Amino acid sequence: MSLSAQVAARLAIFVAVATVLQVAESMVPKPMPWLRLGLANAVTLLVLVRSGVLASAAVTVVRLLLGGLVLGTLASPPFLLSAAGALSALVVMGAAARLAMPPLSCLGVSVLGAATHVAGQLMAFSVLFDLGSAALVLAPLLVATAVPLGLVSGTVVLAVHRRLPAW
Repeated sequence: MSLSAQVAARLAIFVAVATVLQVAESMVPKPMPWLRLGLANAVTLLVLVRSGVLASAAVTVVRLLLGGLVLGTLASPPFLLSAAGALSALVVMGAAARLAMPPLSCLGVSVLGAATHVAGQLMAFSVLFDLGSAALVLAPLLVATAVPLGLVSGTVVLAVHRRLPAW
């Protein structure tokens, strides 16, 4: 198998894993409507660390589209909120990984991604429902849950990254 075929196969596996995690998380009962572990976004971070921003962006976009198709939410408000969060987190994590790793660790990048995911969703929520700055009332609570969940995701990424063979 050529190098480009190997890369494509690896990325396809990551897309599949991220999509399955997104769909599975949507089926798990949540103690609060917005609360999710964000394991699909952890795959974004894992690919970012292992293969760079472009590969991570490809996995994220394809995962969003497949997840939207499987869940039946494509182009709906939940899909747009998910996409806004995932894409804004991708941009910030990509910049942080490129510009601030080290001294920022994978955990720090994950927490930044989780907080940015919340910010992206709040901005999209505000625009979609014409709320202006009223949506910012939710920011403290959402960021308070995003930080520990970002630590969980970052810990998972570190554990998986250490166990996967180098390529």
